[in-house]
Amino acid sequence: MDSHENLRFILKRVYMCRKQTLLIVLGFFLLGPAFLGAQTAAQLEAVLETQAVSCAQAAEFILAASGTASPQTGFEQAMANQWFRKGTTPDESVTLGKLSFLMMKAFGMKGGLMYAIFPGPRYAFRSMVSRSFIQSSSDPAMKVSGERFLLILGRVLSEVEEEV
Repeated sequence: MDSHENLRFILKRVYMCRKQTLLIVLGFFLLGPAFLGAQTAAQLEAVLETQAVSCAQAAEFILAASGTASPQTGFEQAMANQWFRKGTTPDESVTLGKLSFLMMKAFGMKGGLMYAIFPGPRYAFRSMVSRSFIQSSSDPAMKVSGERFLLILGRVLSEVEEEV
């Protein structure tokens, strides 16, 4: 199993857990060397503990989980594909709108009519809400915590796996 498959496996398991058991399950997976290499475990722990996930962290995890990673860093690839707007920096906090657009593009997900006409963070966010990946009471300008990021990514991975 390579590190990308390990990451997908862990993220699917994280989604299945309730918030109360999330840390226990993650601790189990982080301590088990059979599941992850040390670098990936450290990255997962860093993301989980952060209050605001950076654009670079989000791109790395999403592109690895979607299987679309290239020799470039995730952030460089996302910028090259225009999944982030010009002027976005790697250390910038990712918002729910940016995260939604990045996930929809990386996983090749279809959106609603408005997303098909005007693909971008605004309508990607609305599509993610309508598919229940994101709570409807959320704001597309909200910064995303590590825990919330992993839960959303786990939901997306679960649906993508069901479609295949």
